[in-house]
Amino acid sequence: MRQRRLRAGALATGLLAGLGTVVAPSATAAAVDYTAGFESGTSGWTGRGTTGVAVSTDQAHGGSSSLLATGRTANWHGPALDARTVMPAGRYTIEAWVRLVAGTGADTVSLTVARTPDGGAAAYDSVANGVAVTDSGWTRVSGTYEFATANNSQLELYLESPDATQAFYVDDVRITGETAAPVQPGTTPPVTTAFDGGPDGWTARGDATVAHVTAGGRSGGALSVSGRTQTWHGPALDVTPNLAVGRTVEASVWARLAPGSAPAQLTLSIQRDRAGTQTAYENIAGAEVTADAWTRIRGTYTLGSPVDRAQVYVEGTAGAAFLIDDFTLQPFAETPVQDVPALKDVLGAQGFEHVGVALDQRETTGRPAQLVQKHFNAFTPENDGKPESVQPTEGTFTFGNLDRLLDFADATGTQVYGHVLVWHSQTPAWVFQRPDGTPLTNSPADRALLEQRMETHIKAIADHVNARYPDGNSPIWAWDVVNEVIADGDNANPHDMRDSRWFQVLGEGFVDHAFRLADQYFPDAKLFINDYNTEMPEKRADYLGLVSSLIERGVPIDGVGHQAHVDFGRPVQWLDDSLTAVEELSAQEGHPLAQVITELDVSTSTEMASADVNSTGAPERATPDDAAAGVENGYYYRDLFAALREHSGSIESVTFWGISNARTWLRTWPYPRPWERPLPFDDDLQVTPAYWGVVDPSKLPARPADFLIPRLAAKDPVRVSSTSPAGAEVTFTPPVAGDTRDGVLSPTCTPASGSQFPIGTTRVTCTLTDEAGNQATPGVFDVVVTPPPTTTKLYQRVNHGPVVRANVNQTVQVVVQFGNEGTGTLLGRTFGHSCTQVNAGAAGSTPLALELAPGSAHTTQRNYPAGQNGNFTLRARPTRTGTAVLDCTLSLQDSFGAQVSTTTRITVDVRK
Repeated sequence: MRQRRLRAGALATGLLAGLGTVVAPSATAAAVDYTAGFESGTSGWTGRGTTGVAVSTDQAHGGSSSLLATGRTANWHGPALDARTVMPAGRYTIEAWVRLVAGTGADTVSLTVARTPDGGAAAYDSVANGVAVTDSGWTRVSGTYEFATANNSQLELYLESPDATQAFYVDDVRITGETAAPVQPGTTPPVTTAFDGGPDGWTARGDATVAHVTAGGRSGGALSVSGRTQTWHGPALDVTPNLAVGRTVEASVWARLAPGSAPAQLTLSIQRDRAGTQTAYENIAGAEVTADAWTRIRGTYTLGSPVDRAQVYVEGTAGAAFLIDDFTLQPFAETPVQDVPALKDVLGAQGFEHVGVALDQRETTGRPAQLVQKHFNAFTPENDGKPESVQPTEGTFTFGNLDRLLDFADATGTQVYGHVLVWHSQTPAWVFQRPDGTPLTNSPADRALLEQRMETHIKAIADHVNARYPDGNSPIWAWDVVNEVIADGDNANPHDMRDSRWFQVLGEGFVDHAFRLADQYFPDAKLFINDYNTEMPEKRADYLGLVSSLIERGVPIDGVGHQAHVDFGRPVQWLDDSLTAVEELSAQEGHPLAQVITELDVSTSTEMASADVNSTGAPERATPDDAAAGVENGYYYRDLFAALREHSGSIESVTFWGISNARTWLRTWPYPRPWERPLPFDDDLQVTPAYWGVVDPSKLPARPADFLIPRLAAKDPVRVSSTSPAGAEVTFTPPVAGDTRDGVLSPTCTPASGSQFPIGTTRVTCTLTDEAGNQATPGVFDVVVTPPPTTTKLYQRVNHGPVVRANVNQTVQVVVQFGNEGTGTLLGRTFGHSCTQVNAGAAGSTPLALELAPGSAHTTQRNYPAGQNGNFTLRARPTRTGTAVLDCTLSLQDSFGAQVSTTTRITVDVRK
């Protein structure tokens, strides 16, 4: 395959207008009359989220066609219009006619505007809320909308429904009204309430009870909130005089739950009231709050249009009682993007061709877009290229969000790393189901269906990209073809492959098939396999074992991806070793393998065991000193990039997973972690110590004292064969261990290597302490001792034949011969024998217990090598006539501890 080099992109004037300032309307009012009847196309309407939009002639309100919205997977998904050039600041009447698709009955639809003023936070303004609609006729959804901010990076008009999968038609959209001179930003006098002398103007909302308390606050009084029966109940404060159109403010409040309360989610919100328009409710910020400590809830807000009244309030989990203290509302000045060396320039000069970042549409406007353009020459669509986003339902492809990112790439000359074609996660359930909803199996028919679906998906993406770029100048330079195919631990699959639905149906070959299809449909893109924890020694071996097998089978793989979701206690040396291992494999196989760092972030939690999105682990805060954690992370980035530079000849790309700490997935997964500082830019898009660790470590502050715990890598079970019935003396290599600051360390394991391990499974626990006294989370692995397959062959024969005759009330004796007809040795001391009657209770049966006769103990006093035999006697005393049928089992162990047994059926015919 041909390698695409970084190209210079021509700037698209239309998109750049969307990245910055929309032309402001004149001070003179002008009439607006916009209509969309969808008679000759979608009229610029696109799908929001996973929604697909298409012109349909199945239903029409006026004319012969309408716009059909399908493929929705969340309530906020729906048909949308970028209204920045349609609705300058002003007051408008907006209407749309809506009808549900046949057979779906009734639902509600809302008309909403997502509006983000330049430099401000996103607001979701309601135009018409919860209008009842049906599948039997057309319903008018309309309302009045007013806003006064002139420059908006986002002004998106859309329809949504609380039923996340509801499909519906839209027709005859009309927007009428007049523009107005933008309201000049006014003043925003700050307000502070400390509750030291009373409630400071706060009142109850809904059924809540609020009361001033003189003690229990952060430094004195506080406001107590109780009696809440619904989520929106809580304390409220009128802040009408403290807000001005177009001015961004920062709102902050401290909260703590009542003693003994379980953690709850609280949100700081705004209610806007304006005569003649819908009341609007907007969230500013939220956080998980506990009873153990005060939590700050802080965010920014920009008022977008005049109001008659504005209230700030605290809402959240229904029933939660809490205290609030130290509320502030004050002007917020947006910090400009810093004039510092660009990451793409610094790293580019060091040999890294692509310096990328994961993003979505939020990073294509305003300051985030400026930061992206300054520091990165590539990006990865964070979610918009994943299977569930591209094809939510079979045959329905939704490229709207991905197209917007490609528009951004075209306008800015930025390369795109495609993510992802085949993945077990974020793939719709229908992919692995038959048309009737039953699960696919590995039958030939089901295998063929899944392979066909894989090809349809990959081909549809390629066809769409090729249609956009008929000259072959697509910005997509590479693809994650398959993602996360290796399990975190030992299993029975080849290469410890993840037991995903892809694997269950198609086996290991699904990886081959995906790469061959990607090569067929994306011949100019580089094709990568991608996984997390590739720096872990055991997983590294599995991962590269699979890559080696792919190469040997002639699979067109171009390179190996390392996600590098790490934490600042995980030794950098482990990733360094993995990068070296790929280079050695490439040389060994004679197959060039590029390497990419695909999803880099460095967690500041105690330990990040896995980056599996389905993981339920609970990372903890490494230190209460967030500033110290940030500095320590700077030193980790220093050491990490020192290692990466040693491999710049094979590493083609480094991608950071998120533009800033405010946008990292680690803040919310698998539960809120507000302390996380994993990236080079902070919540305000300013450089962090991590940035200086990459660019110029001499600017790092003094390193804090060592608080990082050392690490023990996961270790697969050690499996050995026994050497005797007592097990085996087992020598094992302890888990790989190390420390970010102290380097390679040696753990202490119990039981120790060289100990005698019994037959069965024994858990080994390893501990580790670094030079500063920090103790690792204990590592555990299993030693499994199993006997080798026996070479003995045990037999037993009844000397009286299969039927033994006996008389009532007389002792009957049965002589049994046994021996070893194989090789090896059977151990007499392990002799065991038992008989079970199998016809008890049957007609003509008699109860009988056959037991070893006294004197049979001699059988246990010697062993039985090949050809040796012995005898023992069974006896019983029947009490009535009839037949007793018994299964008699003899068991011994061989000299390696393997259990060997044989069963013989004996029938005793009892007569008078």
